Amino acid sequence: MAKGYHQRPRVDYKETFSLVIKPTTIRIVLSIAVMNGGDLCQMDVNNAFLHWKLSETIYMFQPPGFKDLSKPDHACKLNKAIYALKQAPRAWYSALKNARLQFGFANSKADSSLFVCTYDSTICYFLVYVEDPVMTGNKSRFVCSIIDQLGWKFFIEGYGCTTLFLRSGSPTPSGWHLPFPA
Repeated sequence: MAKGYHQRPRVDYKETFSLVIKPTTIRIVLSIAVMNGGDLCQMDVNNAFLHWKLSETIYMFQPPGFKDLSKPDHACKLNKAIYALKQAPRAWYSALKNARLQFGFANSKADSSLFVCTYDSTICYFLVYVEDPVMTGNKSRFVCSIIDQLGWKFFIEGYGCTTLFLRSGSPTPSGWHLPFPA
């Protein structure tokens, strides 16, 4: 894990990036899901911030326990993102966005964390919520096929129907309870 708290704005990184969907977008997509009787599926992507290509050059000290004793003052050049690095969320989002676009999704202009796929009478919404994306659509077989395709690209530990969706910044017990069958 990187010591991201040592990174300095405008020196080590230009901007930060949050992978949290806007509350208005959540309400709209949840309303659509309820009206259409669609399932809301939440996935857990294992190691979401790891292994994605960085767009800038980043060096860090050798981590404790992994120091090369013959070169203890050498630094490591990172080729891929690691947790706690300020650039890691953007690298993960870029990888996820590219995968979504390859699967025929379009990125929303109003909210960068929303992707929509339409095919004939089928519509699917993909919400990016950090490393726990949420999907819903009017045809559950199509949603499941998209999740299966995602599983080939990313390591998804588990997914299933969501009955509780937490608001950003809220304590764990008080989320939005969804009117979906468990």
